Amino acid sequence: MTGPDVSLLVPVRGAGAFLADALASLRAQTHRAWEGLLVGIGTDPAMLHAAAAGDPRLRVFEHDAATEAQALHAAALQARAEVLGVLDGEDLLEADALSALVAVLHEWPDAGMAYGRHVLVDATGRLLGPGPLCELPYTPDALLLDFMTGPLRLLRASAYRAAGGYRAAHADAMDYDLCLRLSETCAIAHLPRATYRRRVHASAPEVARWAEGIQARYAAFVDAVRRRGLDACYDCALEIDSWHILQPRAGGG
Repeated sequence: MTGPDVSLLVPVRGAGAFLADALASLRAQTHRAWEGLLVGIGTDPAMLHAAAAGDPRLRVFEHDAATEAQALHAAALQARAEVLGVLDGEDLLEADALSALVAVLHEWPDAGMAYGRHVLVDATGRLLGPGPLCELPYTPDALLLDFMTGPLRLLRASAYRAAGGYRAAHADAMDYDLCLRLSETCAIAHLPRATYRRRVHASAPEVARWAEGIQARYAAFVDAVRRRGLDACYDCALEIDSWHILQPRAGGG
């Protein structure tokens, strides 16, 4: 029996009220050669083991990490496949999501990451509309100003490691921080169709920690500007209405 070619990290927060639906969408994938690592974030390990029971493709990743980013990074280092992804324990994959994104990576061997579009649903699964940013054209520079490369993405494990993986800094923007670093170290391919349903509700991190997320994304943006040497010519500014901006330095070239 061959091993998996896709490892999906599945962060589960609190009681994991939507985990059964998330795992059902994973089990329904047309691409079958996957493994799922359940990563509890303040979650009862017994519940995670019960959710994984009976499916040898699922395993619970035990950890003592202080943050979600640290836990996911530790789990990524234990993944067996050469392609990594994250399925939030509240969200849903379209049935051919993995097969479609794996095909993109096969078609573009120089791409370290592939991502698709997504739609938003509420706590009951009711469609709310398309993700607000995922239809924007991707370039490394455009990513500085708009986070269009989420939430579902598949990464080559080598690209993940080269970019430095998930980091504890910017905890409320760990995906954006990772994607910024990936955009500086590898090519990124976009699949222009929906592969994912992102669940939005009152206790979802991007809702419950909305203000913290804005500040964290801005801090990750500033770090990226400095890494790219753009701070020699540009000042950074945070404007809540327009997120963050780059503006030429006064008197700069």
